[in-house]
Amino acid sequence: MIFLRVEGEEMPLFYLLQYGLSFCLLGLALWLPGFVIERIALRGSDLKGLRTLVRVCLGLGFWMALLLLLASFQQLRPAVVWSAIGLLALLGLWVGFRFGIRHSNSEARFVYGPSEVLLVAVLCIMLAPFFLLAISPHIYWDSSAYHLTLPKLFMANEGFRYVPMNVYSNWPLNIELLFAMAMLVHDYILAKLIHFGFGLLTLYAIYAGCRMLHRNTSGWLAMFLFLANSIVAFELTFALVELAYAFFFLTGFLLMLWALDDSADRKTALLLSGVCCGILAGIKATGFVGAAVIATLYFVNIAIQRRGALWAELRLLLFRFALPVVVLWCPWLIKAAWYTGNPVYPFFYEWWGGPDWSSNLADQFSTWQRSIGMGRSPLDYLLLPVRVILQGDWDYAHFWGKVNVFWIVMIPLSLLCAVRNQVVRRCLGVAALYFIFWGLSSQQMRFLVPILPLLSIASALSVVELLSRIRASKIRILACWLCLVAAVGTLAWENVEHFRAGLEALQLYRYPSKRLKQMPVAPVDAFVNHRLPNNARLLCLNTNQGFFLERDYIADSFFEASQIADWLRDATSKADVQRRLEDRGITHVLVANIKWGIAYPSALNELLRDPQHATVLFRSKDGAVLELR
Repeated sequence: MIFLRVEGEEMPLFYLLQYGLSFCLLGLALWLPGFVIERIALRGSDLKGLRTLVRVCLGLGFWMALLLLLASFQQLRPAVVWSAIGLLALLGLWVGFRFGIRHSNSEARFVYGPSEVLLVAVLCIMLAPFFLLAISPHIYWDSSAYHLTLPKLFMANEGFRYVPMNVYSNWPLNIELLFAMAMLVHDYILAKLIHFGFGLLTLYAIYAGCRMLHRNTSGWLAMFLFLANSIVAFELTFALVELAYAFFFLTGFLLMLWALDDSADRKTALLLSGVCCGILAGIKATGFVGAAVIATLYFVNIAIQRRGALWAELRLLLFRFALPVVVLWCPWLIKAAWYTGNPVYPFFYEWWGGPDWSSNLADQFSTWQRSIGMGRSPLDYLLLPVRVILQGDWDYAHFWGKVNVFWIVMIPLSLLCAVRNQVVRRCLGVAALYFIFWGLSSQQMRFLVPILPLLSIASALSVVELLSRIRASKIRILACWLCLVAAVGTLAWENVEHFRAGLEALQLYRYPSKRLKQMPVAPVDAFVNHRLPNNARLLCLNTNQGFFLERDYIADSFFEASQIADWLRDATSKADVQRRLEDRGITHVLVANIKWGIAYPSALNELLRDPQHATVLFRSKDGAVLELR
């Protein structure tokens, strides 16, 4: 083992290298199918500088489809995944020798001068703290509730299963399947790195888009503008899905811009954009919205520019774009219908119903979602764009997240530039349409991450266009560099806390690997894992954190719409509660020391306080474990 001296302590450098190498090898495995498909099917197409993005999207889409198939037939096992990786490696070698690795023209060639090397170094330095935080063993609340927990449960079952009271398990889970693959290959920290990798891919997509549409300088500026948002920095360090959403949304948008180019192979461009948007629809319950927004861009443009061929263009949009979206989205709807009888569970409960849900819960859930943000009156909606920028904070009353305040200047500047620049106009139009949907739904800041790349590109193009009007070349170059320096400075200032946390995370890695990974496990979880029988089944109250639990459990999906409270709400006696718990096979109860204001029925509280019915086995600051008699 290799060691590094840090303030007199020995830190295994092997830990950092281990995850760095694992991350690179997994990325190569995810890219391989896309390379094979592109070399065989698209090598004759001029992909307008987007060939690398197309390979990545096709590769990720292939693995999502394969993992979905494996999980559906209960074949989600390490041996199967490793066999698939090995076969793809052999196929990739054959395709590389047969058709070549790079395209024959110059579209894939990136020439870096000293300036680009310097900027790459700066970008790597800025990203290093986020990598250090991503490989730490700590996970975010939502990751423990379902982003990582569901893959873990599916792996234990070697495929999909119904997870009682977990609404998320019936939503589209494309990214969670990739998390499962990472955990099958290595562990959950590698799964966290997958989402970090989507952040890197989004940065590359921003640069590639600016390079295709404008110039390299705007690409670098746009990347730094995107990173200089606290909500993006937060997303980079945890296993979530918003950065993956942003990547496929941006790539689908860029491919749609290519389709709108008169010189483009429109059929190929629409098909590839449709594939990206089909993957997008399978990422989360609102993924289809991103696909609809991108389709609207094409519809509006053909309605304005190609009125004479409107019906022909609509047929092209339907069969080349909408069809792949539906084909890639439908398996998730079918899966939800198979387990719940409702393809969009728990939505439209009045029409299709579904287990562990009710009309009362639907009303509570809708009320909670509409309470997030700063009001729903006409005046609130009018002030929403300004409030999001200036009043965002880390609580639900302030959108739960922050973006940089420079948008209050950048967006108006982009609007001025949009009068003459069609690319800026399209970026802002798509972002505005998505923002309208966001404002009418759950106003959580992290759900706005998908439009930040579009705003970054529009702002960067506007700034560079403005600077291009300076006639003196030396002054113009100096002004561009000053803008880049200002963007990097803003990025550094905005993420000071993340940089400090990244340095502190280095101190963690001096521990042996096994001890390090036990650090996030709460004492109450450790007691459950080591002291309760293997057939124990828990009812979790005031918590849905189940990733580190090694026993079967039932928990709420949302505390603001508690399924447990709804399930037991008409239980009038301790005997009635006990009978219902027995029907579900509950043997123990884990009560977390967090008060969410959930109105559990009084009969449940009476049963847990009665020593004839429940015995306290363990108690700590995190919570208590009770055994039911």
